Amino acid sequence: MNESYVEIDIDKIIENIQNIKRINPNSMYCAVLKANGYGLGAFKIAEQVEEYIDYIAVARLNEAISLRKAGIKKPILVLGAVYFKDVSKCIKYDIDIPIIDLEYAKKINDSIDEKVNVHLALDTGMGRIGFRDYEEDKIRELKNLENINVISAFTHFSTADEADTSYTEMQNDKFIKIINDINNAFNLEFVHIANSAAAIKHNINRDMIRVGISTYGIYPSDLLKEENNVELKQCFSFKSRVIFIKEVEAGTSISYGRTFTADKPMKIATLSIGYADGYIRAFSNLGEVLINGKLCKVVGRVCMDQMMVDVTGVDVNIDDEVIIYPDIYKEAAKIDTIPYELMTSINLRVPRIYKKSGKIISIDNYIGEIYED
Repeated sequence: MNESYVEIDIDKIIENIQNIKRINPNSMYCAVLKANGYGLGAFKIAEQVEEYIDYIAVARLNEAISLRKAGIKKPILVLGAVYFKDVSKCIKYDIDIPIIDLEYAKKINDSIDEKVNVHLALDTGMGRIGFRDYEEDKIRELKNLENINVISAFTHFSTADEADTSYTEMQNDKFIKIINDINNAFNLEFVHIANSAAAIKHNINRDMIRVGISTYGIYPSDLLKEENNVELKQCFSFKSRVIFIKEVEAGTSISYGRTFTADKPMKIATLSIGYADGYIRAFSNLGEVLINGKLCKVVGRVCMDQMMVDVTGVDVNIDDEVIIYPDIYKEAAKIDTIPYELMTSINLRVPRIYKKSGKIISIDNYIGEIYED
């Protein structure tokens, strides 16, 4: 058995999808599987949930191609810009791409000999990519590009997970206006605007919702977790094991830089996990893990492959299981980040173990020994 691993419960992912879909059963469901399924394994998740969703979104073309090569059939949209010289691959693998401005569209049009399905990227206030509201004339020019098949339009909210809804409302109004203004120029099959927060909090669904973090059972912010408008179940657990235990005297320093020194006799456990596995070094002297039902604080700096925790007064033995994020929201807040970053930081050398109906159905061991029963 591997020292550190991630367990993913497929049943909980399916339940999250079904709960979110109940918000508006008429909206299609796009599962965002970018960044290797937020660190949990894009292909295995896609394979298991494909029948429950309508679309898949990823960030990079190589992510989309990997899913196609693995046998995934659902429509796939790349959310980020695709280099125009690679657009022929999108046609080959039936992958949708965004159109982010007119010059970009012209280069794509000139680089291919057949149509590619595109979604208009509209920047309504995110400030990232896409046409602005004052560029409607440029959007209309796209209809003159014979190889650009505009099937959809989308935007992205920047503050939908916050208490102040005014900016979200402004973005939504701007999106609606642009769509209405260009409607005569294009025969849009559908439009999409709602990320996890918009779908859950604002009930802004349109024709399709794009759900990333909440597909995996994580609320986009503490506010949405408190409001709990939709029940979500965290589908994963990051685990490690105790590999060494020792008693230390007062005055004993722990780990690099001697940033922690025991002020009394203590019991210290070494865990087989470090920042190379995705447990961020900023957790040094701050993070807490769960061992046998007890919270244990990280002491000293997190090393590349190991770290130490205070297990004074805890009944602990070699090979005991360790829950790395007892409360992922609280742990993320300790280092001024969000659960998204903690999830996507989990390194590929950490095996992913997939369970369904309480049984292991698959293990992805990207690096290291091949797992065998």
